[in-house]
Amino acid sequence: MRLSKISLCLATLSLPLLAQANPQSADNKSVMATSLDAVTVTATRTKKTVLQSAQAVNVVSSEQIEKQLESNLFNVLDMIPNVSANGGPRNSGQKFNIRGFSDAEDVLVTVDGMVQTFEKYRMGSLFTDPELYRTVSIKRGTSTVLHGGGALGGVVQLELKDAADFLRDGETAGAKVKLGFDSNNDQQNGSVFAFARPIEELDLLAAVVKRDSDDFELSNGEMLDNSGIENSSLLLKAEYFLTDDSLLGATFNTTQDDQRTEFNTTDPGAWGTVYREVEQTVANLSYELTPSDNQYIDLTLKLGFTSSQVTESDGVGMLKDFIGIKSNYEYNITTFDAMNTSKLGEHTVTYGVQYTDKERVGEKTALPCERVNYETYACEQYGTVAVTGEMTSQPGGDQARTGLYIQDEFKLQGLTIIAGVRYEHYETTPTAEFASQFSALNSKVTHSDWAPSISLNYQISPEFAVFANRQSGFRAPLLDELYDQYGGRQPALDLDIEYSDNSEIGFVYSADNVLSDTDSLNVRMMYFAINVDDEITSLTSESQNPMPNARYANRASNDRDGVELELEYANQHMYSNLTYSTIDGEDNTGKELWYLPADKLSLDAGISLLGNTVMVGAKVVHTSDREVESYNRRTREYSLQDHQSHTLWDIYASWDVTTDVNLRLAIDNVFEKEYTVIAGTGGGIGDYGVGRNIKTQVSWRF
Repeated sequence: MRLSKISLCLATLSLPLLAQANPQSADNKSVMATSLDAVTVTATRTKKTVLQSAQAVNVVSSEQIEKQLESNLFNVLDMIPNVSANGGPRNSGQKFNIRGFSDAEDVLVTVDGMVQTFEKYRMGSLFTDPELYRTVSIKRGTSTVLHGGGALGGVVQLELKDAADFLRDGETAGAKVKLGFDSNNDQQNGSVFAFARPIEELDLLAAVVKRDSDDFELSNGEMLDNSGIENSSLLLKAEYFLTDDSLLGATFNTTQDDQRTEFNTTDPGAWGTVYREVEQTVANLSYELTPSDNQYIDLTLKLGFTSSQVTESDGVGMLKDFIGIKSNYEYNITTFDAMNTSKLGEHTVTYGVQYTDKERVGEKTALPCERVNYETYACEQYGTVAVTGEMTSQPGGDQARTGLYIQDEFKLQGLTIIAGVRYEHYETTPTAEFASQFSALNSKVTHSDWAPSISLNYQISPEFAVFANRQSGFRAPLLDELYDQYGGRQPALDLDIEYSDNSEIGFVYSADNVLSDTDSLNVRMMYFAINVDDEITSLTSESQNPMPNARYANRASNDRDGVELELEYANQHMYSNLTYSTIDGEDNTGKELWYLPADKLSLDAGISLLGNTVMVGAKVVHTSDREVESYNRRTREYSLQDHQSHTLWDIYASWDVTTDVNLRLAIDNVFEKEYTVIAGTGGGIGDYGVGRNIKTQVSWRF
């Protein structure tokens, strides 16, 4: 790849900081822990700090979410290299972008270990409330071996809060209440968390979060019509300690949002409005067994269900016939995950089985059109009896996935080697209606393959380590891709698996007592390269893909690479986090991957005052310009266009009035900079971002 001048400067600037570090260890560490100190299981499924994992993992804590009073999970990604959001500023219009992978099938999302996904035309993929989560862990790069197919770009693991996050020593019950207001859209938000430990063995948590707002004002001064929200979330969680070594847990979490909104929430341009009802639910049971006297057992069992359902009705304008009386879109996913870790001498062996069964539903209830005006494509006469049928634009069916994996972690003096392999088998079945329509074809398809991974981490000194990682991954074709009948095309039942290989090399540096007796410095820098083969792409051009050929085929490949730098310094009075990322790529024809995110430079710094009861901070995020391919609807041609750079400033403050009362203030886009986001469809130039937003909150516990 071509390293930009700024990446070379940042690499050079990091060297003096490393040289200044005192190699001696200290007992007194910074009171402000940094994200690279956070403990994660995302990279290796064994507990490590982010730095110890020596892989591209970041953990966003609830404290980091709260300090800027975020009302959307996608707003917490600024400080993570090569991670951002695609889609419009509406809450229901965004999805994760990790190293340029932004489709739901390429970024695996789990909630307390349960697979969560949703994909629908011109809509986002996750609608949950950030107030409910203890941590958001993000692994960049292919991660199929440990987490399963569909993790070509990365993994996002959301962990819900529990009673232990609130209960203080000796406490048996309590509650925490938060009330807040956002100036930009007059949002009123509030949450209540009730927690209890009625007996020593039982932890209970119940929470309700509500948000209600008007429309957003964008950074160009215009209002974003139909962008208001009115949603609520419920969380119920219980954990029962059967013994000192075993734990039984149960969770139920649901988020609902019902309102009139734009049909297209991901990209610029009005398509018309619908009344949309959204509900996402997670329910699971878990069991943990960790006997202190048995090194062969560290067992976790999880069984759960996630459901994402969107119902649309009352379409206006061009959507009247498309929506019909009611359109229903669903993803219902059952997950079973069994994992055990055994210590065998110098070896830590982790192995397990994962099973997911994903049901997809796409149905529309409508009055049949008996006469069409082919000049306007409007229906002029409807039948009188409503009919419910499947939507060819949202083909339904079922996809079952079974994965077996094993990973061995062992040390040879200063070298840590982690090697693993996964076998995964897919079985995909269409709906009975589809199968009867194509009765002459074998519409039930299977796919299977192996994926290996290896990670090497060499500890040169107590402070300095170098690493290299190689991970292979794949995903089976989606129900969409196999059974799509776009414009009368044939289904693509002969689709094959799409593959990805991710390689990383880099270093980590961590030291205490750098400039004082209570500070710490953490640095991680890496170069990565990703190769995608047998890429499944859509082609609807009749000249290039004549009717009735299938829309989807394994017809492409691409390569991308980049550099990511993270530098964190903290002491007992202040902290500062600096991150930088850049990425380039091209496809098999030599054409640049214009949909990749722009270079990003972010700085987040804060200082504590008055005995750590007051904290003030600021975040600055600079996004470089990028060249994108834009479609002109008037000329019906594509042309290159500049997506202009921008720099956004946010500030925030917190005051612990007492141990039970807290006041917070945060201001997003302080200077009301005009900017545009990355579009949700194709990664082009999207809507204008949100204008200045002043947020306040008071919280108290009792």
